[in-house]
Amino acid sequence: MTDTIAPAVENPFGWIEDDGDAAVIEWQRQANDRTVAELAASPNAARVAAAVNATFEDLFAATAPERFGDSWFRKVQIEGRPNLVLTVASSPTDAERVLVDPSDHDPAATIAICHPSPDGTLLFVGISVDQAVAYRVLSVADGSVVREFPSIAGYALGAWAYDNSGFFYSVLGMKTLADGQVAPQYDVWWQPLAGEAELQPTELDFPFGWPVMSADGRWVSVMANQTAPRPRWIRRIDGGEWTRVLAEEGGPAGSMYKGRFVGDEYWAITDDTSGWCRLVAIPADSFDDPSNWRELIAARDEIKLVSITLCGEHVALTTIEGGVMRLKSLDRQGRDLGYPPLPGDGAFGLMGFGFIAAIMSDVVGPDGDSCVFLHSSLTSGCGVYRADLRELTVEELEASAHPLSDRELERLSATGPNGPVTYWVLRKRSTPLDGSAPTIVTGYGGFNAPWIPSYSAMGAAWTELGGLWVHTQLRGGGERDTQFWNEGRMHRKQGTFDDMFAVIEDIHARGFATPERTGVTGSSNGGLLTCAVFTQRPDLIGAAVAQVPVCDLVNLARDPVPLNIVKADYGDPAIPEDAAAMRAYSPVHRVRAGTPYPALLCDAGAADTTCPPWHARKMVAAAQDANCSDRRIRLRVREGTGHNAMTRELFIERDVEELTFLWDELA
Repeated sequence: MTDTIAPAVENPFGWIEDDGDAAVIEWQRQANDRTVAELAASPNAARVAAAVNATFEDLFAATAPERFGDSWFRKVQIEGRPNLVLTVASSPTDAERVLVDPSDHDPAATIAICHPSPDGTLLFVGISVDQAVAYRVLSVADGSVVREFPSIAGYALGAWAYDNSGFFYSVLGMKTLADGQVAPQYDVWWQPLAGEAELQPTELDFPFGWPVMSADGRWVSVMANQTAPRPRWIRRIDGGEWTRVLAEEGGPAGSMYKGRFVGDEYWAITDDTSGWCRLVAIPADSFDDPSNWRELIAARDEIKLVSITLCGEHVALTTIEGGVMRLKSLDRQGRDLGYPPLPGDGAFGLMGFGFIAAIMSDVVGPDGDSCVFLHSSLTSGCGVYRADLRELTVEELEASAHPLSDRELERLSATGPNGPVTYWVLRKRSTPLDGSAPTIVTGYGGFNAPWIPSYSAMGAAWTELGGLWVHTQLRGGGERDTQFWNEGRMHRKQGTFDDMFAVIEDIHARGFATPERTGVTGSSNGGLLTCAVFTQRPDLIGAAVAQVPVCDLVNLARDPVPLNIVKADYGDPAIPEDAAAMRAYSPVHRVRAGTPYPALLCDAGAADTTCPPWHARKMVAAAQDANCSDRRIRLRVREGTGHNAMTRELFIERDVEELTFLWDELA
């Protein structure tokens, strides 16, 4: 942190930030009601709704069966229940018993977190209503409440002790800096099953951290930095003290050391010598002495190492190769045993979007010497699979409910100012590539998170309607090496947007689409991307839909949660150099009066604490004031929803409304 104060920036729409101002909320209500009425009255709404309902899958929340002890846990949608429920079964294919139904608490409630104990007899669960989370421990045998934890406030990430005596959890707290300022900081607590929580002496030099327990329960680590994770503290459970590890002198500043304990070694995927990453085994008792490390897999160009999971006597290594995910089997000595054959090119994980969380968590769930996961692609919805890491075979446990057999998928490349950009074009075989089909281009490009061509419910519905769906892999994302990430983050964030411009220009040059029939959409960081296209290159598109966007990079500090998140990838607006770089692409500050803008829909969650709805309000107000075209600039704020956290019914409603808006504007 620097003592220099960033220069003041004009804030003409600052009045619309205040959620406590009745006039602001009335403005939001009127704007939202207008949008709802317009979209409901669209002549395209019924056709869009039919396509969405035929292809919808909730990839944000549905999970693969995951084994703990002798029980298998899974979040699923059950006919007749409004929300995803948590089930438990004796095998991944047996009939399931509902253990947690959040709608028992509130019709709009969702399961925020669920952490079964290692033996599968207890469950630490958080039920969210309007982003307020109620935590409790349940008995898996009968669903009874063992204990409630009203003292845990905020989103908690937990890790059970092996003997079920309690769990570690991290939650957002506050700390006082050397200069007396108060700053947000994730604290780690030990919560015994009986007794009061104990704050752990694990001071972090990153604003975000979370506990991880080893598979055998002998070690616990506190990981930090959600974009380039590394253990900052480790502790041997049987009487050991917390030990700080990987201080700057113990490894290159900013290097990732993401991994898991394997016995008394910590196996780490690290970019300390190559951006493509190598796998090293680090003795837990000499963490900070690289001369004792063993290299298990050397870095190789074009093979991105992503995640490891201990599975019996084997280790599942996840990689990204050619923009899609692969699974590699290793033995406990680190020997490469080969690749089990996956169902196709795409993505896999414990969640439908599990690969997005791969930077922080395991991708697959262990089952002896096998692992279980969901797999999907742009042409097929999620199926459940088990890979035998010894025999290198893959078994289908549950077929995809949405095999899109009439789709065609093509992988292409565009050239931007920073180099090549990979993208995929999805369409029905009957849809022409002559510029007549309405086209949506989507992307993410941030936080070192991989954006793999997995099943997209919106993409499936859009192509069912006769449109083109374009999936991009942009700088700033985690699909390639560390350089690829760094070329689209911090002071080089513009690299993400330049890649998006290159893809759109390429599909126009190929004759696949025209500007007036091209739309863009993205969520969260992808919402920022969408608004950047809208403000920087309005000539390239006819419409944009920004889901839960962050639009004002200058005034982020008013909210501690998003500020803590964006510091890792955008910068700190309190630092003048960062503030100047952020303001240069901040969408609200790039709006120019008298510009003929394309159509815009900003879609926010009323209870979203990650990208609060004032960002969407402010973007819409600024764009409406500046726009000189006849295209619509609209706001939608959804009650009872958070940051892509909502019921199945509300997800479907959002998809229908957004695709109706885009079809109205582009078809």
